[in-house]
Amino acid sequence: MVDERQIEVNQAAVRRALTRSFTSLDPAGHAWRGTMGLGEAVVTADVLTLADGRPYVHVFAECVRDVALEPDVARMLVLENANTVIGRLSHDGRSIQVEHAILAGTTMAAVEVQSTVWTVGWTAISFAPRLHALLEQATPVPVAPETPAALRRDSADHVRITTDRVRRFLTERFGEFQHDPNWGFHGAFGSARVFVDVLPVLDDSTAVRASSPVLSGVDLSDALALRLLELASSSPFGAFLYLPSRREAWFEHVVLGDDLDPDELETAIEIVASTADGHDDELAAGFGGRRYADL
Repeated sequence: MVDERQIEVNQAAVRRALTRSFTSLDPAGHAWRGTMGLGEAVVTADVLTLADGRPYVHVFAECVRDVALEPDVARMLVLENANTVIGRLSHDGRSIQVEHAILAGTTMAAVEVQSTVWTVGWTAISFAPRLHALLEQATPVPVAPETPAALRRDSADHVRITTDRVRRFLTERFGEFQHDPNWGFHGAFGSARVFVDVLPVLDDSTAVRASSPVLSGVDLSDALALRLLELASSSPFGAFLYLPSRREAWFEHVVLGDDLDPDELETAIEIVASTADGHDDELAAGFGGRRYADL
């Protein structure tokens, strides 16, 4: 049974974290709604619950309005998800939106909610011109934007500090994760393998990415793109993406590296592992390609 008091506590925590940092609007029944100062994108935050009763914060913003989910749109979203960091591009039945989910509870830090709202709003604003051009088949197409951080001289220091923290957490929780200088940490889960690496995001933050190559040597057909979006929509966490140069479909979920919580990192790894290991057989049988275990 869901503890309603727990939901109220987390809703209050979300409002406290956001009210002083952003411009609040009428919540319209949500935990919080507002703008983040870089345009007209309205970002919404809700506190919801997973099937096991654990609360999570769902943050979303509309990116492109009035777009039907046609096969070419599905392919575009799966391809463009490879260009986002925190937040996935999805379709809510009428529009393209950017969304991201974070675990709530007693360990949720205000900075994680603030960074998520900022990044979701930034992604909605920054990707809109590129998505409009792709939808209209216009040229030239704006390049995919990158979140602020990579050009900072101290970004490597933040990545190194978070990487050390991730190494310690992985050893404590899993023990058997290996490390590769190019791919990061990695460990086997059934027929899948999960990789964990650290990326610079925003001005002085990091993102910890858990990802898994679900299919290799496969073309992104319309049917595969629609199926990947359908599978992603069954969970608030994670995104499917496609890498044309490698002909690979991946699933990933990202958590903020600031005040990294071991439970949240473990949950991200478990979500990626269960999705990849749970669907790679079905996807390979239906669309071709090879599972990681077949490589």
